[in-house]
Amino acid sequence: MRFQRISLQNFKPYADADLDLRDGVTVIHGLKGSGKSSLLEACFFALYGARALDETLDDVVTTGEDEAEVTLSFVHEGETYRIERRLRRTGDRMQTAACTLSGPDVEIDGATDVREFVAGLLRMDAEAFVNCAYVRQGEVNKLINATPAQRQDTIDDLLQLGKLEAYRERAGQARLGVEDVLN
Repeated sequence: MRFQRISLQNFKPYADADLDLRDGVTVIHGLKGSGKSSLLEACFFALYGARALDETLDDVVTTGEDEAEVTLSFVHEGETYRIERRLRRTGDRMQTAACTLSGPDVEIDGATDVREFVAGLLRMDAEAFVNCAYVRQGEVNKLINATPAQRQDTIDDLLQLGKLEAYRERAGQARLGVEDVLN
C-alpha cells in the first residue's frame, strides 16, 4: 500500500492542507507539536475511522470548528482508492457526517462498511495497521532502554503474537474435540 495524497480541513492543527505523496520518499520534519504525527493520524483515521485514534472525534477537530474533513488517496496492489470522511458537530458531540470509499468497481458508503472493506483489502484491522505503520512518540526510548525480556514482550505485542498463539491453541483444542467425536 502506498499513500498518494492526503487533504485535511480542520483536522487537529491543519485548517486546510493538501499533501501530494506520489513521487519519491517524503520526509516530514518539524518541531515537537507542529503536526507531524497528526498527518499520520489523519491517514489512519481516513482508513479506519475512530478505531484508529487514541482520542475522541471531538479531539481531532480543530479547536473552535464544527466540521472537519479528511480525504486520502492510496494505491494497493496496483489499484487506486479514495476515502473521504467528514465530521460534523451535532449538539454537543462530533459525529461522522459522511464516509465514502471509491475504487475500481467499488463504491461504499458508511463508516462501518468502509472500515470493514479496508480491513479486508489490507488484511489487517486498525490496531494491527497502526502498530506496523509507526512507533508512537516515546515508545522508541522505551524499547531501547528495555531489558531483553521487556523488548521481546513489546515486539510480541506490536506484532500481536499473543493473538496468534491463542488462535493456535484454540485450533489445537478443536482438533482434539473432532478426534474425540470421530472416536
